[in-house]
Amino acid sequence: MSITRTLLASDLDGTLIPLERTPDRLKEVRELVSAIEAVPGLRLAYVTGRHLELARTGIAEIGLPEPDWFVCDVGTSVYQRTDVGYVADERYRDAMRLAFGGLTGVEVEQAIGSLEGISLQEAEKQAEFKVSYYTDGRHEGFVDAVQARLDTAGAKVSLVASFDPVSHRGLLDILPAGVAKDYAVQYLQERTGIEQGELIYAGDSGNDRAAMLSGYKAIVVGNADASLKRDLAAQAAPDRIYFARHPYAAGVQEGLRHFLGDRLPS
Repeated sequence: MSITRTLLASDLDGTLIPLERTPDRLKEVRELVSAIEAVPGLRLAYVTGRHLELARTGIAEIGLPEPDWFVCDVGTSVYQRTDVGYVADERYRDAMRLAFGGLTGVEVEQAIGSLEGISLQEAEKQAEFKVSYYTDGRHEGFVDAVQARLDTAGAKVSLVASFDPVSHRGLLDILPAGVAKDYAVQYLQERTGIEQGELIYAGDSGNDRAAMLSGYKAIVVGNADASLKRDLAAQAAPDRIYFARHPYAAGVQEGLRHFLGDRLPS
C-alpha cells in the first residue's frame, strides 16, 4: 500500500509556539507532536519570521521536533535538514538575489530614513534579504509612508505587515519584490514534489495570509487575529480552510484531524 506524502508547513510564534508557557499549553504541544509522529508520510516545515538559530532555540524550548525544512526570515531563507545539520538552499538564495534586484539592506534603510513611529528591530532580526521594523501600535498607518519612500528610491520590494499581540507593536518587514511566506511555501511544494492538495499550512497572523490564500489547505488557529479571520472567511475557498476553535498547538491538531481524518490516530 502506498503512503500519501503530506507536508505540514506551520508558523511558529502564536501558532505552534504558544504565547503562554503554561503546563496545559505545553501538554498540548506534546500531544500534537505525538499525533504528527504517528502519521505515515507526514513531513514538517516551520515557516517563521525568526532567523535559523532563534527558530531552533524556540522549538527546543517547548519540545517541538526538528523539521525537514526551515523557512526563516519571513520567507527569505530556506534550510534543509541534512546529515551535517541545516544547510541553506542555494537555489533559493539565487532566487532571492534576483528578486531583490541587487538592492542591499543598507540601501533599503537609507531610502526609508527617519520616520516617526517606526524603528529598526534588533540586529539579530535582520537578514540577508530582509529589513525589519517595529511600528507604534497597529501597522496600517505606516505602510503607505514607507512604500512611498521606497518607490521614490526605485526599490523593488514587498512590505509585509503584522501585529504582535504581546508587545502591542506593529511589525513591518521589507522583503524582495513578490517574496514572502507564500513564495517560500510554493518553492517547498515544488522542491519536495508534494501535491498541492497534500500541503497544509497553519498560521495565526497577517504575514500568514498570503500563504493561506495560495490554494493550499489552511488551518487558522483559534487565537488568530480577528481581522485575519474576517479576511480569510471572505476570500478563501471554504473547502480549503479550517477555522480551529482551539488556540496554538491544539488548534493545529484540530485542523489536522479535519483534513487528515483517519490518517491522524485518535
